[in-house]
Amino acid sequence: MASIETLNDKLKLVFFEKDGNDFEKFVVSAYKISYPELMAVKPQGSKGDGANDGYLAGELLLQVYAPEKIEAEATIKKINHDFYRAKSYGWNFKEWHFVVNDKLKNLPTDIHLTIDKLKTDNPDYTITLIDGQTFQNKVLGLLNQSRLMVYILLNADKDISEFGDFEKVEKVIDAISQESGIRNIKATEFMNFSKEVFLPDGIKKLEINIDEENNPELFKFFGSHIEKSQEVMEEYIPQIGLDLFTSIGNYIQQDYKKYERNMKPEQALIKTCEGIYAKLENDKNLETALWVVMAYFFDICDIGKIE
Repeated sequence: MASIETLNDKLKLVFFEKDGNDFEKFVVSAYKISYPELMAVKPQGSKGDGANDGYLAGELLLQVYAPEKIEAEATIKKINHDFYRAKSYGWNFKEWHFVVNDKLKNLPTDIHLTIDKLKTDNPDYTITLIDGQTFQNKVLGLLNQSRLMVYILLNADKDISEFGDFEKVEKVIDAISQESGIRNIKATEFMNFSKEVFLPDGIKKLEINIDEENNPELFKFFGSHIEKSQEVMEEYIPQIGLDLFTSIGNYIQQDYKKYERNMKPEQALIKTCEGIYAKLENDKNLETALWVVMAYFFDICDIGKIE
């Protein structure tokens, strides 16, 4: 996995490269690591989004502000408008987080005082101002328990079009082949992967299993690996033999199904990957190779829904 320093550098770039809707989607995706059931709120015509960018009913309402430049008067107006708009709209929440992209600069004192007054005037709510540094610390604080999700979040735009490191693919295959569970699989219980064909549109299957609106970074990240996986794996399969290839596919499929019983497809996918990640070295090409392998079997076998 990439080092903390590398991830921190990528995170810093987010504050300078993303504004408006792009920053909002990034923040909602980051919050979903801690709050998996958090939903992005889509505006409804003239009603808008009800001053709500992310929502967990009964718990949390998230509002994101990412202007090109922070101006104290406009920000204060935004804070007051959005909180009272959300409160009057009928949303059910106990916590209200106002996340602002300040380009990692200190916010004017008057903005902090506005939040303090809002807290005093609304004691039944937990009101929190999340500036750039606080948000950065929040994301990096997730590394111990959700390192893989943080990696995906910060590498959604990674270009893998030139990837072709078969040595790394071999290491991933070898790591999976060492799993004890792979020796207990009854081949007759699973499909013969040699007879399977790719879906005409692997991205369509991705759309069915991963909600792009609520998981844009995961959707983009995994989609790029699906598009690359057939090219890489079709060249590599002859080098490992069909028997091992089939066993690897069966194992990944079995592991995925175990998690899918109790969680959403995207969460089951992450859990399946986490176990393999733990056995790999800290190498960015190994990371890409693993996702390529996972994407290949997602596309070709019974991993995730197809309709």
